[in-house]
Amino acid sequence: MKNLISLKAVALFVSMLACSITFSGCSDEEEGDEFNAIQAEVVFPSDVNLTKIDQWESSMELEQLGTNIPFEIRSNSEWEIYFSFDDERYFCLTYPNEGVGDATVNLCVFNNSYDERCTGKMYILFPKDLSKSQIVQLSQKGNIDNDDNSETPVPGIYCPVCKGFIPVELRQLLFGDEILCPDCGYSYSINRGQSEAALEALRKVEEAIENLRKTGNFK
Repeated sequence: MKNLISLKAVALFVSMLACSITFSGCSDEEEGDEFNAIQAEVVFPSDVNLTKIDQWESSMELEQLGTNIPFEIRSNSEWEIYFSFDDERYFCLTYPNEGVGDATVNLCVFNNSYDERCTGKMYILFPKDLSKSQIVQLSQKGNIDNDDNSETPVPGIYCPVCKGFIPVELRQLLFGDEILCPDCGYSYSINRGQSEAALEALRKVEEAIENLRKTGNFK
C-alpha cells in the first residue's frame, strides 16, 4: 500500500491535466507560446547515486544513514514536490516543497532502522507544463545491505535549517505529529491528508508521461 506526504491538497492535479490539453480562450499558437516559455530543469549533485531512465524519470539509491541532499530547481514558473511511499514507510521529505522560480531544495533523508530497503517515488511537478515534470524512484538501503555488523541507526532526520540531528519516533511518521528540532527549535509536520486522491492524481501524471514516451503527446 502506498501513502503520500504533502503539505497541501492535490486534487487540483486532475484539472491541471485537463488544462495541459486545452486552454480556454487560447489559440493553438498562444498555447504553444506559453508552453515554450516555461523553463524547468532539476539538477542533482554529481556525487548522488542517480541513474537516468529517460527524460522524465530517474532512480536514486540512498545510503542507510540519513543525510541532506541539496539539489537545484531552475525554473521561471511554479513547482511543487510530492512523495509516495511503499508500505507506509516515510523516509524522506523536501524543504521547501513548493515555490516559484529558481531554488535550492534539500532532500532530507531519515535513518533507515528497518532490515529491508525503504522505497518510494518523488514527484517534482511543474503545474503550468506537466510534461516537464520529473519522477525520481527512491531506494534506501536497510540493515540487510550492510555486512559490517554496525548498530541499527536511531530513527531520525537532519534538520534542513541547522543540520542538527532530530530523533523521530515511528508514531510521528505514521500519525503526522509535529517534528521539532532540539537545536534550533524549527518545527514542521507531516500532513497525510487526502493521500488517496493525491495518489490517484499522481497516477494520472505517470500515465500522461508514459503517453509522452509512446506518442509524443501529453494526454
